[in-house]
Amino acid sequence: MIKILEETANAASLREGIEGVRSILAAVVLAENIPLKQLAQAVHMPLPVVAAVRRELEKRGILARDKGVCLTEKGEALVAEFGIVSDQDFSCVECSGTGFVVPDSLQDVLELLQLVKRPEVNVQLDQAFALPETSLRRAVYALQAGALTGRNVVFMGDDDLISIAVALLLKKFSPAQSIVVLDIDERILGLIESLSAQHELNIECVSYDAREPLPQDLFGRFQTFFTDPPYTVNGLHLFLTRAAQALADGPGRQGFLSFGHKDPDSDLEVFRTIGECGFAPLEIIPGFNTYSGGGIIGNSSRMVRLTSGTGQLGAETGHFSEPIYTGEINVSYRHYDCTGCGHVHRVGIDYHHETIEALKKAGCAECGAATFKLMEKVVSTHQ
Repeated sequence: MIKILEETANAASLREGIEGVRSILAAVVLAENIPLKQLAQAVHMPLPVVAAVRRELEKRGILARDKGVCLTEKGEALVAEFGIVSDQDFSCVECSGTGFVVPDSLQDVLELLQLVKRPEVNVQLDQAFALPETSLRRAVYALQAGALTGRNVVFMGDDDLISIAVALLLKKFSPAQSIVVLDIDERILGLIESLSAQHELNIECVSYDAREPLPQDLFGRFQTFFTDPPYTVNGLHLFLTRAAQALADGPGRQGFLSFGHKDPDSDLEVFRTIGECGFAPLEIIPGFNTYSGGGIIGNSSRMVRLTSGTGQLGAETGHFSEPIYTGEINVSYRHYDCTGCGHVHRVGIDYHHETIEALKKAGCAECGAATFKLMEKVVSTHQ
């Protein structure tokens, strides 16, 4: 069936490729007998382009015209094979679709996510765990964007457990072809593996440091990616590069990037980096993600939905040696006084205890107390 999509895209000279044909079919599924003009508006393509695709699909027995554009029996079989669903709409009526209200049908998924006990955050990896509502919201957003059903989906880091939300959501509808999680944190991978086994989600977990080359068996394997990278531009560039390498060739592959709100000058660099990695923003939603931690990004971040172009993606294939985490670029250490004996402890990336949490867990080396008072913070920036 994928041959039909390729033939149609080529015959109609569709720059969006087979993903563009798929999006047109998805829009027809969503609104049976849809007028051509409305169909063009729904997929954000010029009317003549959509008309050309419609004609080619009519020639192949996929589409027909009744009161509007509709599917034939052959077309219904095609969209079923590709897992295109039509009857799920989770938009919030009160806010015209800009927000997300968990419907009754997904309360069990949210409750499961809320019950998961996560490990302590590792601030050295720029970790900040998204709220369960955010995890589910990302999954629903991607489902409505046509990026999950029938797709191979890769997660470039997943301390927010979006893969669990996605897999649970798809169990209710039409499953993805495969879900793969790449993460450097073995604790996160162990948690995802445990939840996947418990709920029969069939998630594949791979221990992976993005600074190293992407494993060869992952190149070009996926149609969709998620990433919530380190808070730095270097981290953004690296994670997008690895994600790009993992995507199959062709335009229209989707990515879901969660990244902190920036000042205008910083954002110029952020979106320049996105373009350099071969992606264009389709949609930017401020405040989409909320975190239980992450004060450095104000406990919230944007959702940036990306699409791939036809150019070469992910030119960086070797080892990446530049600093990518905030603590590596803005190196800081703190002086803490032990409230028990007054002994001064230095805490930071270059010291015995990298975080105050680690110091509290170990206790004061002099008296064993576990309470400390911050006296001074020193920050230096690596250029």
